[in-house]
Amino acid sequence: MIDGALVFPEVSVGMIEASATRRPARVSAKASAGSVLHILPILPILLRRRTSLSALRPSHLTRAALTKAIESKVERMALNELVELASTLKVAVPTAAKAIRRRGQKSILRPTRPEGRVLQGSGVGPVVSAAEGRRLLDAITIDNEAADWAESELVGAGELVQRLGIARGTLDNWRKAGKIIALRKGLRNFVYPIRQFDRRRPVDGLDQVAEHFASAEETWEWLVAPNRMTDGKAPIDVLHAGDVRGVVSAAAGAFDYA
Repeated sequence: MIDGALVFPEVSVGMIEASATRRPARVSAKASAGSVLHILPILPILLRRRTSLSALRPSHLTRAALTKAIESKVERMALNELVELASTLKVAVPTAAKAIRRRGQKSILRPTRPEGRVLQGSGVGPVVSAAEGRRLLDAITIDNEAADWAESELVGAGELVQRLGIARGTLDNWRKAGKIIALRKGLRNFVYPIRQFDRRRPVDGLDQVAEHFASAEETWEWLVAPNRMTDGKAPIDVLHAGDVRGVVSAAAGAFDYA
């Protein structure tokens, strides 16, 4: 004791552990007891200090695992995301990377144009009764089952060349050039609607009409159905009358409901 205060010798945890593990040689019981008495008052303080230091010591394995996870995440990031991250962390960004970032922002802000044609109606019309609705539908609907393409007269190649008095090669050339409507029958055979011929040759304009449809069946179905764009007549009859331009124009707008 010095000036009324207790003074403890300099003792470290390592000294305690060494004392516990090292077997003293020829030390009297009185000396051992004196050493223990000196250490006992500060033993709790030393143990708490040892515990706190152990808790604060970082784990190298945990640090390595965390670093690897972050690197893996960064490697998968897009360039614009890396630039954003660098800006947040206040890391110098190369000029080329800044330019890419500005282009990316412009592309996000620029509105994309819708593909195809956008149709805009005039809104919902007046509400009518069921009877009035049926009357209005009848006024714009043409019911002519006799004009259905399946009921048209169809003949095979052999019979057709005999009726027209032409060579088989001529018929095949018309078909390959798209000058006539040939409806497939099976894998290799075709049948031909008689209604598309005028005397010994096909009517003009069939190839121009067919360009606006996906198949020969769809083309012929449109040709034989009365159409408001051709004054309520079947387009094939208008072709027979010689109005190729009017029928082609109607075919071009067949799917235009604007």
